[in-house]
Amino acid sequence: MSSIFINITKSGALEKSPIDKAVTRVAVALARQRLQGALPAGPSLEITFLLACADLQPDFEGMRMGGYTADDPVLRFHAAVPAQLAHSTLAPRYVAAVLDDVLGNAHDYFADRQIPFDSPAWRRVFDAAAVHGEDLSDLTEAALPAF
Repeated sequence: MSSIFINITKSGALEKSPIDKAVTRVAVALARQRLQGALPAGPSLEITFLLACADLQPDFEGMRMGGYTADDPVLRFHAAVPAQLAHSTLAPRYVAAVLDDVLGNAHDYFADRQIPFDSPAWRRVFDAAAVHGEDLSDLTEAALPAF
């Protein structure tokens, strides 16, 4: 079974912002799927969301990908989140769009290298995370699954 890692780099000013909450909801939903054994076999994925604000700016726009090796079979993505999305009601849609881009890029990357990657299974995992990421407004740290 593979793994999925979700990271977030942000300023304290964005704590509990709509984008922070959207990324956290998806991360929790993905962690629950991992615990339930729903992740497909094959390479793992890591997604780092870099949240832009006045005091923290990613040094690129869009998405970067790389880092996969046979010794460390994790394909890494960095997504630079534009500052205007930090407090936007569109934050959950943006996170879902990043997941969609990750899946398309991972599919192409592994297909080019003839490495087995179950895109349809990952699609089901990502779609479920986007749909079933629950509202964490009253969730405590103790209730979060261990990673």
